[in-house]
This record gives sequence, structure tokens and C-alpha cells, in this order.
Amino acid sequence: MQSDTGGAFMCSRKIEVFLVAQRVCRWATALAIVWVAVQPVCAWAAYEDSLPALKASDVSFLTPDAAIILAYARSPALSQAFSQIRKGEAQKDEAKSAYYPQLSLSGTYGQHGEYVYGPQLKQLVYDFGRTTGAIRNQTYLTESYRDELMSTVTKVTGDTLLAYSSVKRYQDSVRVTEKMLASLEEVKGIAEYRLNAGLSSASDALQATSRVAALTTTLEQYRNQLANAKATLAQLTGRQVDSLADLPEVLLQASPQTQGVIDFRSIPSVRSAIAQEKAADALLGATKAQHRPTISLSASRLHKYERDYNDSVPAWDSQFGVTVDIPIYQGGAVSARVLQAHEALEASKASINQAWLEVEQKTATALSNWQGAEARVHTSIYQVKIATHTRDVYQEEYKLGYRSLNDLLSVEQDVFQALSSRSSATFDRYDAVINYAVVQNTLLQLLGLDSPTEQSLPDL
Repeated sequence: MQSDTGGAFMCSRKIEVFLVAQRVCRWATALAIVWVAVQPVCAWAAYEDSLPALKASDVSFLTPDAAIILAYARSPALSQAFSQIRKGEAQKDEAKSAYYPQLSLSGTYGQHGEYVYGPQLKQLVYDFGRTTGAIRNQTYLTESYRDELMSTVTKVTGDTLLAYSSVKRYQDSVRVTEKMLASLEEVKGIAEYRLNAGLSSASDALQATSRVAALTTTLEQYRNQLANAKATLAQLTGRQVDSLADLPEVLLQASPQTQGVIDFRSIPSVRSAIAQEKAADALLGATKAQHRPTISLSASRLHKYERDYNDSVPAWDSQFGVTVDIPIYQGGAVSARVLQAHEALEASKASINQAWLEVEQKTATALSNWQGAEARVHTSIYQVKIATHTRDVYQEEYKLGYRSLNDLLSVEQDVFQALSSRSSATFDRYDAVINYAVVQNTLLQLLGLDSPTEQSLPDL
């Protein structure tokens, strides 16, 4: 398989350059994608223009790093998360605008022909925390959007690696089944040889043929599952591939014995829930402030044109003063908003507890699967060794007439089961490590890339 992979790798100079760039840049390209995506609209437009080029070409060989980068480029969830952050920043700027002077131009035309027009300027002085609360609300919401982005990045990475692992799993299942099919063909040849020599009955050859047919059916099932796994990976990466590199070695080197401690402060879903709770608290404060007055400075320069019978008197009038808006009665609207904000705060507190419970449950499940797969990997290695040795002994004894064909076919089934169990345990372990790292938000670090934080993510 390595020689085939090498041939596929060398057949295209374009593929070679692509893979060399992957190894040299390593995960820097992934960070570049994140960096470009959070830049202003012109940079984002350039990024979008590059997508058709990614979709246009296919490759025959793919690495995990390349698969993840391609998945980043195609993920609608990442695009949505980026847009949400930009929306949050714009909403925060909108809330801050209340601190700046508000300039307007107004005009009024009266019933008797008089009219007034001119510029008006208004500057907020104090509103008892209404604007401050609105700014804090949008600031915390944007922070939660950034945490959701990090969660989405980790999820896309995990989904891509799981799809990649699924293809590798069924490729290995096909390889094991083809190997066992060749072994059964050998047994069938021995049975036919003994039949021709008059050492056994025709039933032995028929029974061996039946086992070959059954395993052939199993092989076709694995090939169909392999095709489905490739289709899933192609949907994520936009690439139809024939050959995949091995999964990262770090996924095998990780040990479940040192895991189990949950750092909730580093988990994006929990951090996002906490930020939303802070945002809800800030919104509650801003809403309560609507019961209190608003103090502003106002200035205007108005041109008045008054018609007094047959005479008209045009004049400019400058005004400057302090405006105090005191809400007296609004039909219960403010009280209703306060109640809504209070319930939103209670819901956000429940969301934090829900996020904690989900992390604990997913962590326990992934860790249990990891430990179970780890144990099965070690036991299946011994199972393969014993079954293979037993098959060799049985084959020699069958040739000498000391064993029946049923014994030989039975031990062949044992070997197939042992090899299949080892393959299944190996990839179950890969999947458990990936799932655990996704829940713990350690997958990017495990793969050699520090997880971006609010401080390292570029400001929008």
C-alpha cells in the first residue's frame, strides 16, 4: 500500500507542491484562514472568491492536516460564526453611539403657513446606566460569539477527523477481509487437492466454497460502507480521494490514564454560557434604568418664518439648554421589559448548568469509550497472535488428516474475528480520543496548534 501511495503522490507535481506546503506551513494555514475570515469585508470577499478554486480540483492523496484545512474553507458553520462576531461588533458600536453627539436637521410647516427649519444638536449627559448597560450587554454577547466560534472550529476539526478515521477504518476492514478471503481460497485449494487425491469427500470442497461466497458478500458490504465513508469525507472537504495518509500519531500516544479532570474555564460552550449570563445581567440593569430620567444637552439654530396677516417675519433663533426626559406612564411597557430581562437572566443561569452537565456527560462517555477501546486493543493483539498460530497448526494437521475441514474453517473464522476486533478496537480508540479532545477543547493543542483565545483572535 505504501508503494501505491507513493506512486499516487509522485504522479502529480501539483499534488506534491500542495503537500510540501502543508508540511512546511503545518497549522499556520489554518490560523491564516481564521485570520482572513475575521478581517473587513474586502478581505472576506477575497476569501470567498478563492472557494471556487478549491472546489475545482481533485486529489488522489490526502493528509489529515489538508482535510481539516479544506473543511474549514467549506464549513457554513464557520462562516456563520464569523458573521455573528461581526454582527456583535456592529451592535456594540451602535450601543456606543449613544455617547456621541446626535445631529439632525428638522423642519415644521404649520397650519397657518408658518414654518421652522434648522439643525439641532443633542448630547447625552447621564441616563443612570442605560447606555452603559447596553454596551456591556453587547460586549458580553460578542464575547460569547467568539467562544462559539472556537467551539465551532473544534467541532469542525473533530467531525473532519472522525470522517477521515471512518474512511481509514473501512479501508482496513476491506484489507483484512481481502486477506482472509485469500486465506479461505487457499483452504479451498487444499480441500480440492485432497478431493482429487481421494483423501476427502466432495462436501469439504463445497463447504469451503460456501465460506468463500459468504466472505465475498461481507467484503462487498465493507466496500459499500467504505464508499459511504468517502462520500461523507468528500462532503466535508470537497475532495474525492483514493488514498489517505495515516492518522496523526499523537492520537495513539495520548493516554486515558492521565485524563478525567475537566477545566470548565477552557471549554467554549461553558464560557459562552457564562458570557451570555453576564450579558443578560447587563441588559437587566439597562432595562431597569428606563424607569429613570435621561439628562441631555441640546442646542439648535432654527429659522422661523411667520406669516402675520399681510406681513412675513423671517428670523433665526438660537436655543441652548438642558433636556430632562422623565418617564411617567408608558402603559406598563418598561415593567414588561424588566420582567423579560429578568427571566432571560434566569434562563441564562440555567444554560450554564446545562452546559456543565453536557460537558460532564460527554466527557464521561468519551473517557469510558477510550479506556474500553484501549483495553480491547491490547487483548485483540494477543487474540490475533493465538488465532494465527492455531490456524497454522490446524492447516498442517488437516493436510495430514488429523483435523476435519470444519476445524480448519472454524479457526479461519477465529482469525478473521481477531483481526476484525483489532481493527475495530484501534479505530474505536482513535474516535474516542477525538471525541474526548473535542469535549475538553484540547483537540487543536493535541494536533500541534494552540487554541485561539479572545486575546489572540484579531479584533474586528
